Amino acid sequence: MNRKKAFSLIELSIVILIIGILVAGVTQSSRLVRQIRLTVAQSMTRSSEVSAIADLVFWAETTLDNSVINSVGSSQVDDGNSILTWNDSKITNSFKVNVSQSNASLQPTYKADGINGLPSINFNGVNQTLFSSPASPLPASDKNYSLVAVWRSNINSSIDARQIVGQTTNPVSFDRLGSIVIQTPGTIGFSGWANNYFPTSVLVNTNYITIISVNNNVTTNNISVYNNSNTASTGSSQAPANLNLGSGLFYIGGNDAVANYHFSGLISEILVFDRFLKPDEIRAVNGYLGKKYAIKIN
Repeated sequence: MNRKKAFSLIELSIVILIIGILVAGVTQSSRLVRQIRLTVAQSMTRSSEVSAIADLVFWAETTLDNSVINSVGSSQVDDGNSILTWNDSKITNSFKVNVSQSNASLQPTYKADGINGLPSINFNGVNQTLFSSPASPLPASDKNYSLVAVWRSNINSSIDARQIVGQTTNPVSFDRLGSIVIQTPGTIGFSGWANNYFPTSVLVNTNYITIISVNNNVTTNNISVYNNSNTASTGSSQAPANLNLGSGLFYIGGNDAVANYHFSGLISEILVFDRFLKPDEIRAVNGYLGKKYAIKIN
């Protein structure tokens, strides 16, 4: 008569050991893949053409050493840590505009496996922001500048809008605002209050490189919006002659002075240039960011 034979304690121990070894191997393999991806991204960043483009005044990214500081003041940041400071990593000059948040309840968090498996800063869309005041990247009354963001939203709708990055006065003056904003019901563009221009639709849970280049020294076609593209959507703001960019309040992830303006999702990289970018410079920025974050540029 055949009888089912139960596993002995030794056999069970061997099975458990083998499973443990396999799990440990998978875990170590995943860590190795993440480390390789991070090392490659660091190399791309250091060798990027972006640092050679003139008038780069702000550059925050998440892969370089000491680029992000957690709430206890350490650059050894783990997944889910609250973020105290996101450092300006540009190497072209010594003037740095680091963005931070001292209020622990308003700090965004670190996502180790963000856009393209690289670290990102996660904003909750309710009250989390990073900002710099009174220092800001662009001078007061600037009319010629460019803003760049690598981002992915999980909510596009809002009572008002969702600001990814922007600069204004402190306290805020809306006609002195220059920012990249998602406007309800899901268009990306430039917000300068009376100078809004939102030409392109965007989707949630989709990775984007958005470049907005502004030239308010001209009265028509003064704003160019590039969204995963080297070809601009170009248009005229409502009142370019009235726009007078403020200085003293530079925000990433929202704007505390405006209710319902907070971004919900991931931001991986922000660049600011103190001038209107040329087509070959747009291609260089998109080439670097597209390769780094595996985002197709049209």
